[in-house]
Amino acid sequence: MQRASKSRSQPAAFTVAEPRRGYGYRQAVGTDTPVIWDCIFRFRAQDAVRFQLWFTVQLQRGLLEFTMPILTEFGLLDHVCQFLPDGLLDATEEGGVWTFKASIMARAQVVPDAYTEAADLIIGLPDWLTWAEILDLSIAAVPEA
Repeated sequence: MQRASKSRSQPAAFTVAEPRRGYGYRQAVGTDTPVIWDCIFRFRAQDAVRFQLWFTVQLQRGLLEFTMPILTEFGLLDHVCQFLPDGLLDATEEGGVWTFKASIMARAQVVPDAYTEAADLIIGLPDWLTWAEILDLSIAAVPEA
């Protein structure tokens, strides 16, 4: 899903209890929250045939999981996914271009370790990308003892 149209949604990793008196409180429900991608795939006719064969034969009509690179704000990252049954691959053809709509569930939102480790710097620096380049150059320039 590099050039496909897509949108992402994700359930919260917490619930809010609403007691009869006093303030509500939050309670964690887990860290493994799936990510739902609503997407539109567009193919020329010959690629639509390949897509349909992949879906029908290799994924057993969408039953099996698959790994797919998805373009996110962190770049192109592999996600372990499966198709969801609602509105699965509604298709239209217009001018030789086939369009398929689907909802895909990824196991989790993928965030590269380098971003997680640098989260405090990224959040705290106003122009973090410029600072990241300067820090990277200065760290790489320090000779090892």
